[in-house]
Amino acid sequence: MSLLEIEHLRVAYGKVVALRDVDLVLEEGAITVVVGVNGAGKSSLMNAVSGLVRVSAGSVRLRGHAITNRPSHRIARAGVVQVPEGRRIFAPLTVEDNLLLGGHTVHDRRRRQEILATVYESFPVLAERRDSTAGLLSGGQQQMLAFGRALMTDPSILLLDEPSMGLAPVMVDVIVEAIRGIAARGMSILLVEQNAAAAFSVASQAYVLENGEVVLSGPASTVAEDPRVLRAFLGIEAGVS
Repeated sequence: MSLLEIEHLRVAYGKVVALRDVDLVLEEGAITVVVGVNGAGKSSLMNAVSGLVRVSAGSVRLRGHAITNRPSHRIARAGVVQVPEGRRIFAPLTVEDNLLLGGHTVHDRRRRQEILATVYESFPVLAERRDSTAGLLSGGQQQMLAFGRALMTDPSILLLDEPSMGLAPVMVDVIVEAIRGIAARGMSILLVEQNAAAAFSVASQAYVLENGEVVLSGPASTVAEDPRVLRAFLGIEAGVS
């Protein structure tokens, strides 16, 4: 049984169909990436999984149990936690206060402190700046804080929505390494990205969305070599090195 299974998913906003008949599987401990241009339906997919938009047809199952159209807070408590596009940290609060807010649903104090220590080990810059106002962090550091806040909920799955957006290339590399490190600790990750080169470098499975439909899927290394992907997302013509 796969950790997360999406079947025949349809999402519509009035008469506008954002997703149609989408199938996707996330295996335990894997990084699965969804790429597509703006408007392809990537964020609608993430929001459908996390309960932020209503699914009009199809199903989302976590470990075989339906979570389709459950309230978002119940989906989060079930272990599916989204890091939204734009980070949305609490800028006036300190780094540590942001993290502790993320962990408020973990009632075991010892477990909460264990997770906090792991977050600081994964992101040493957050430990160094734990007493700093979060709004004073750089964009890349704020993204790390958003990751850390999500990890504080002790999730089974992280949904990462465009984590490289707005970051300098050097920070994109840092964020990719952070994602790789999180996965190395056994976390399952569903990653939505427009930066296909960064996404393919870290993922094991890949899906390409176009106009709300999956037009290509398979191992990330194979999808990355498809001529349509090379041309549309990597700016490379097939056969040209």
